[in-house]
Amino acid sequence: MIAKLFKIKETKNRGKGLFAKEFIPKGTIIWFECNNCKKRSPQEIKKLSKKERQWVIDHEIIDETRLFSNVCDKTILNINHSCNANILDSGKKFDIVVRDIKKGEEATYDYRVFYDPWKMPCHCGEDNCCKMLIYKHPVPKKLRQFWSKKINSALKLVNKVKQPLKEELKQKSIFLPLKNRI
Repeated sequence: MIAKLFKIKETKNRGKGLFAKEFIPKGTIIWFECNNCKKRSPQEIKKLSKKERQWVIDHEIIDETRLFSNVCDKTILNINHSCNANILDSGKKFDIVVRDIKKGEEATYDYRVFYDPWKMPCHCGEDNCCKMLIYKHPVPKKLRQFWSKKINSALKLVNKVKQPLKEELKQKSIFLPLKNRI
């Protein structure tokens, strides 16, 4: 489930992307797998047609258990990569804004967190651009530290900013540590 804070627009050089409809402060939880998101095993994927299977591989999220997330709201699949992303995986089963996102600014995510077994060139243009996205797990220590600093800083703000998914988060038992604080 993704917060209704974004619109899909064409980017200058990366096809479609997600853009903020309003200012989104650091600490905002913007996405989590809800009860309507379904997991698919590799065996289920093999039963799909070649065209459907390729779409799943290109667009769905694969996790450390090798299960694909068939997300209920495909909007999230339009988020582009950046080596200095403004949204990251918190490690707590939700994605969090780690740097304020201005109205009209593109929302970005660091794809290196995914478990897909391939690599592709990076064209994000950030000062810290890795030049080649390599899906390597465990994630290298230096990258983990870079993410942790941003994530921990954002987590401290979770209870201080308006949470657009507040009611939905309360319904998820995996968020119990946050339940009384949001």
